[in-house]
Amino acid sequence: MRPILLSFAIVFTVAFICVFLANFALWINFKKGCADYLKLAGDAPDIYKAQEFLSKALDFMEKTGRTKGNSAFFFKTPRNDVGTWYQQIKGAEKTLKELIEQEKVEPHSVDRLTKDNALMKIREVVLDEGNEGVRVTLPQHIDVFPKQVLFLFLYMGFGILAAIFWLGWIFLSY
Repeated sequence: MRPILLSFAIVFTVAFICVFLANFALWINFKKGCADYLKLAGDAPDIYKAQEFLSKALDFMEKTGRTKGNSAFFFKTPRNDVGTWYQQIKGAEKTLKELIEQEKVEPHSVDRLTKDNALMKIREVVLDEGNEGVRVTLPQHIDVFPKQVLFLFLYMGFGILAAIFWLGWIFLSY
């Protein structure tokens, strides 16, 4: 009986670790493809760089289907509304594009103050300041969206099963 319990304990522990590694890989992919570009856009020195970075983040969001839905596990909240988050970033990029176009047509119509105000607006949209300092504004669990509930159940299922079999193996050892 003990070898069977040990075998199952190891299998479920390895499965739990695999879920963690998959989650980590998705987080790294999201960070590289979107979150880092949003941070760069918020810290951009000019409207051209900010627009470039927002465009790259939006491309990633559109390619990966992060344009609508809710990233909460169960209780849908406005804070986790992916559609609203996407539309805010899309609107910020549109504002920058319009400003850049206006400057191309009438170079003297867009002064430094207007550009700085646009950059401040972008910063307000993509960055939050909190106790931990400045961070990118993101819905929770956006790195695993739209499979956040699946990941929750996999973590819980494999974690509980691994714990049960490890405890069974330990108690049968005495």
